[in-house]
Amino acid sequence: MRRAGIRAATPLHICAQLSKRRGHTVRLIALEDLPHGKAYEGDVVRVKAGYARNYLIPEKKAVYATPQNFERLQIVDPDVETEEQRIARLQRESSMSKKDEEYLKQADMLKRFLRNKVLKLWRVVDPNTTDVLHPGVVNAENLREKLGKQLKIDLEPSEKLHIYSDTPLLHSELDENKQQTLVDSFTTDGECDIEIKRLGEYLAKISLPGGYSVPLKFQVLQRVP
Repeated sequence: MRRAGIRAATPLHICAQLSKRRGHTVRLIALEDLPHGKAYEGDVVRVKAGYARNYLIPEKKAVYATPQNFERLQIVDPDVETEEQRIARLQRESSMSKKDEEYLKQADMLKRFLRNKVLKLWRVVDPNTTDVLHPGVVNAENLREKLGKQLKIDLEPSEKLHIYSDTPLLHSELDENKQQTLVDSFTTDGECDIEIKRLGEYLAKISLPGGYSVPLKFQVLQRVP
């Protein structure tokens, strides 16, 4: 798994890249999609303090990432680890090899990064229907490509991506535990052959080394011809 600008697919490189971006910056919650793909609605992002103070905050495009704003917007802070999560992590790490710890760290990092994000794909709808895609569908390869373009995450060939179901679901009804339970509940042998043919909200599974899986929420929206 690589973030943009990172050539080695290791958690340590990702940590270093994220750390470099924190000088003279502030954390914000995006209230809408920001220009040039800097962030999407609901993302928690770090930007230069002046950019936040002089543009994003007064234009109401974002708010500061304070506990009060997370609660008001009903968004989970991706950098906060609950006591239950901390205990579970320490229990797992206590019996792990160094390589297993790296795999766990990579999975946890990706899970936190994707926690409040929804991958968005646009498709043309059959004019005789309200939600049937035509021409075209959405498949796992489309998601992989969009993940790189929209969220700057390039999966390695060994890191598989599978769509949970071609039946739409509601993201608002799925908390983190439900999402994880769903992606852990279905097998992902071979390539994904599910194709999405209707507008709606869906869930996919990213399979990482060490047997870890990470939920990926995505939405198929109507493109105006």
